[in-house]
Amino acid sequence: MLIRVFTLAFEPMTGRFNDDPVRDFIADKEVASIRDHFFLKDDTPYLTLVVCYRPAGLAAAPQAPAPAGARQRDESWRTTVNQADWPLFNTLRDWRGERARADGIPSYVICNNRQLAEVVNKRPATLAELGHLDGFGDAKLKKYGAELLALIAKAGPRPPEAANAGQ
Repeated sequence: MLIRVFTLAFEPMTGRFNDDPVRDFIADKEVASIRDHFFLKDDTPYLTLVVCYRPAGLAAAPQAPAPAGARQRDESWRTTVNQADWPLFNTLRDWRGERARADGIPSYVICNNRQLAEVVNKRPATLAELGHLDGFGDAKLKKYGAELLALIAKAGPRPPEAANAGQ
């Protein structure tokens, strides 16, 4: 396991932390975890991210470089969300964005889209069930678990067309 530390200064002009260096770095890595630490120095907010990762597998086929300025994102998680489950996914994604802004962190620190899709598909009802999902350890459960479970419960049971889709 390798570790890389990023320290991002808050940019008042954009109202966010510029996480482009982190996104570029993890694009070709297998990320095991990302831990965050928020601090102030001279009244400037900073976010330190500790990224634990493994280099991408050696057996992977080499990819052609992306055009300058373009980002390639893994969107394969989209195929795991059934059409009937999109309203819940969008609700969870909106919550994640609001919570990230309130906490002054990038939304992927809370959870990524693949993890949200898994939450939608599994619909955990307890913290223990949520803790069985990839990326939800004790700290994340304590910080976000109750809010996530409340949103899932509010959405109600899984629509029949989604449950019958063989997910």
